[in-house]
Amino acid sequence: MTLKNALGQVIAPDINRIPVRFHLYWAGSDPDGSVVGFYWAVTETLPVPEADGVPLPSLPGPKSSDYHFTTRTDSVFVFTTSDLQSERQHAFFIYAVDNKGKPDPTPARFIFRSYDRFPPQPIFDLAQATGTIYVPQPGGAVLPQQSVVSIRDTFTAGRQFPNDTIPSGSVMSFKWHALPTAPSTFVTGYEYKLDEPTFNIADSSVHTATYNTHVGTDFVGTGVKVFTLRAQDQSGWFGQATRYFQMNFAPDSWFAGPDTLDPIWTTYRDGNGKAYRYIDLTATGWPTQNNPTLSVPHSQLSTDSANVLPSQRPNRRTFFEVYGNQLWAHGEGDTVNLNSWLIFPGGGTDKDSPYAVHVAGADPSRPASGAVVVPGPPNGSPVGFRSQVVTRKEATGQLVSGSETTVYPVFDESSVFRLPIINAYAPVQVTGKAYAYVIAEDGDGTVDRRIQQAANSPADIVDLVDHDTRWESGSATVQMQQARPQIITFYVNHRPYLQLDAGFLPPPPQVWSSGGTVPNALFPGTYQRGTVQKFQIDANDIDPIDFSATIKAIGGPNISGPLLVRNVKIVGLLDGTTTPDTVIVAQNTEVANISFVLPANLAVGPADCIINVCDYRATDPENGIYGRCSDDMHIPIVITGPSPAEAPTGASEPTQRPGSPPNGGRSKKP
Repeated sequence: MTLKNALGQVIAPDINRIPVRFHLYWAGSDPDGSVVGFYWAVTETLPVPEADGVPLPSLPGPKSSDYHFTTRTDSVFVFTTSDLQSERQHAFFIYAVDNKGKPDPTPARFIFRSYDRFPPQPIFDLAQATGTIYVPQPGGAVLPQQSVVSIRDTFTAGRQFPNDTIPSGSVMSFKWHALPTAPSTFVTGYEYKLDEPTFNIADSSVHTATYNTHVGTDFVGTGVKVFTLRAQDQSGWFGQATRYFQMNFAPDSWFAGPDTLDPIWTTYRDGNGKAYRYIDLTATGWPTQNNPTLSVPHSQLSTDSANVLPSQRPNRRTFFEVYGNQLWAHGEGDTVNLNSWLIFPGGGTDKDSPYAVHVAGADPSRPASGAVVVPGPPNGSPVGFRSQVVTRKEATGQLVSGSETTVYPVFDESSVFRLPIINAYAPVQVTGKAYAYVIAEDGDGTVDRRIQQAANSPADIVDLVDHDTRWESGSATVQMQQARPQIITFYVNHRPYLQLDAGFLPPPPQVWSSGGTVPNALFPGTYQRGTVQKFQIDANDIDPIDFSATIKAIGGPNISGPLLVRNVKIVGLLDGTTTPDTVIVAQNTEVANISFVLPANLAVGPADCIINVCDYRATDPENGIYGRCSDDMHIPIVITGPSPAEAPTGASEPTQRPGSPPNGGRSKKP
């Protein structure tokens, strides 16, 4: 269509951008002869600047060699872009020549940007990998199996992990063709690459590529891979297709702790009736310099740790605890001692990597023998583990954690990553709920990262999975459900407890005896108002710590006796009323024998004595340190005494025992 202004004059069209394939028309005239032909030329600038901040150079003028002669007045042109940019600036020059050979001295010029929106479409006919996986068999053997994996996933920016995984060492084969998407265009060539720094350039006759044949220098390392294929047409721009995959199966991981049903363990039941298993190390002598081979049979605290490959270790969600002179066997939901060492044995399988265990030189910590410390070909096992313990503080909910360990074992004295252990060791010094994991690493350096892929922390996974009663809510994802078995949860710091023996005052309804509990003949206790009275609040704590003192060693209590803080109050009525009154008998008191005076205006009759005991001082939270308290115990008592007029004046505050710390305000629980 020809555009004209209001006077009927032709308006030159303002065309800035045109498709890379474009039909151009031109014409010429000669007042004293005839036009016999035309000379035309096309120039272009660079597709992108030569450097950041540098503008594109100006369009160059045509050289004489750039001109082409034609007698036609139109033609379809395919202008160029490049493999760097789908759009490029051009100039089209044309001038007429008359029948006497005289050219137009003022060539016509058309400046424009050409773009390619319809490059050819590359299509994969084949993308697959052929490799070997190793399946563990009973007795430590492995069964090699050939695996052929089709690679279908495509790369998407921002997605960290592909859906397809191929065995380590696989041979990768790719086959393709391409389809033009614009009329009258054709494929001129291909570009492709896997790990290469630049693209391989091939003409249109090349349709295959093979990688990792192990011939010459054709070796491909493991990791996340993207095979990129480009198909180009005459303009130089390209259509692109990808295949996205992980080379090397990640190992599988599990806990391989002790068998808590093994008869070697002694059973202990706490005050709540929960059963725990332990071995008295003073009785067995384990471990001592005089008897270094004594161990826990059928567990990772024996020669099994060096002789039994991770793939052959039993899957048991249990772990060890060392505290004082006792070794404990624990499972999910147990409570461990504060300031103890925990030991987390790990097991796992690996499908495809060599058993490149980190052993070098004559490291003195390396076991003298055992399959676990001997490098070799793939055997179905990972070569090591990483571990971490995260604790949520009971009082504040704050998550506290150290760094994840580096891989272990590393028996190499020259390595900065030397970690000559086969089992994970972790100290626990924060009161609260703990979340522990042990994850495997294979000989190619790939780590089982299902926990990290599922959530920001193990606590997120456990809290959502364990408390998500409505699956349709989507709070706990499928990934979280699958990762939950990799995490063991337990509690740190046993609560202190009241010792309800015959000397405990006020008299409880029942007292402990060697055969259990028996009725207390002194119950209920009677206490006279207006006179000095005494309570004997006996208590104990099996894992005491004095947070004001330096913890010199991990693995037991850091003080000779328990640190116990008692809180006692009596709730009764004011004399002659129905108004409740609370008398603070003891607050933050560290002595068992407490003297106090009941107010003379407290009503005669039944009252409630409320007692609890804590294993940390009220000043400890100032440093962010919290312990635990027992539950409140309610013991009924009876108040007696003369009438208020006859009773001597007494304070409602307790009388402190000489030498005991002053009372201070605090809550009764952390």
